[in-house]
Amino acid sequence: MFKTGDILILGAAFVSFLFSVALWFGVAGPPNKEAGLFVGLWVPSILATRAVLRAPKRKAIGHGHHRLHGWRLASRRRRIDIHGSWRDAGDRVYAATRGASADTLAQAGLSPLTMDVTRLPASIALPAVDTVVFAVGRDRTAATSMFDIHVTGLRAVLDGLPGSTGRVIYVSSTGVYGQDSGDWVDEESECEPAREGGQACLAGERLLFAHARGRNAIVLRLAGLYGPARVPHRADIAAGRLIAGAPAGYMNLIHVDDAARAVAAAAALGPVVGRTYVVSDGRPPTRGEYVARLAARLGVVPPRFEGGSGLGKRVRNARAVGELGLRLEYPSYREGLAGT
Repeated sequence: MFKTGDILILGAAFVSFLFSVALWFGVAGPPNKEAGLFVGLWVPSILATRAVLRAPKRKAIGHGHHRLHGWRLASRRRRIDIHGSWRDAGDRVYAATRGASADTLAQAGLSPLTMDVTRLPASIALPAVDTVVFAVGRDRTAATSMFDIHVTGLRAVLDGLPGSTGRVIYVSSTGVYGQDSGDWVDEESECEPAREGGQACLAGERLLFAHARGRNAIVLRLAGLYGPARVPHRADIAAGRLIAGAPAGYMNLIHVDDAARAVAAAAALGPVVGRTYVVSDGRPPTRGEYVARLAARLGVVPPRFEGGSGLGKRVRNARAVGELGLRLEYPSYREGLAGT
C-alpha cells in the first residue's frame, strides 16, 4: 500500500519527468536539451530519497535490562549496557523486562516488552528484528532454575521469533569450563562444567546451535563482569570479611563496557556458521593479587582467605580480538578498578 508521503514523492518524480521531456522537445518553447537532461536527473534522485526514507531501521531488545537488535535481548542482572549506542544510532530498541522496570526503560528511550522467558505462551508473537541478544539473568526471588532460563526460556524465545529475524547472540559464561589447575582455555577447550550455572549455559549453547535459528548465531562466553556498580569482593574487603577461595586461584574478568563492545561487534559481524567467542580481558590476576590491589584502593588491610585449593582456569581472548576486532578500553582489571 502507498502512503501519502509515497504518493507525493512519486508524483514529484512523474512531474519532473514530464518537465524534462517538455524541455528536451521544446513543447512550450525552443528545445533546450541541456536543461531537459538536468531536470531529468531529478527523477532518480527523488526516487532514491524515497528508498532511503522507507528503509527500515534496526531494532533491539533486552531482557531484564538489556536488548535485542531488531530483537536484542539482555538482562538486568548482567548489566551490559548496550542499549544506548543502538538507540543513539537510530535503532528501535526493545527491552524485555519482567515488569518492574518497564517505566524506567521507556523513559530511557527504549520500547519495553513485559515478559518472562520461562513462562512464554506458545502463541506469543515476538517483534521482527535484526538481532536478538539473549542475556537473561536469574531472578533470585523467583523459584526458577538456571535451566529454566537457559534451556526452557531460550527455546521458547527461539520458537517465538518471526521468520524474518536476523542474528541471535547468546550470552553464555566462561563457567562452561571445569578446569581447576590453572590451565589456559579457549573456544576449543573441553567443556565439563561442575556448577549448575555453567551446565545450564552449555546446554543453552547446544540448544541454540541445534535450532533453526542457530545457523548464523553467535555465542559469547563472558568472563566475570565488573564495573562501577559491580566490583567483585568489594563489600567483603571493606568489611574485613574472609574471602572464599584460594589466593593463588585465578580470576577471569571483563569490564562491563568492554562486554558491551563485544556484543556490538558480534551484531555487526558478517555471516558465520555457529561461532563461539570467549570474552575476557585475557590477563587473569590471582585472587590474592586482585584482593590486595582493591584493598589498597579502599585503604584497608587485605582480608584473609578461607577454603578452596583449586587454581581455576585462565581464559584466552585471541579469537575475539582477532575475529571480532575487539579493542579493550580496560585491558586488565588494574585499569578497570581505577575507574570505579
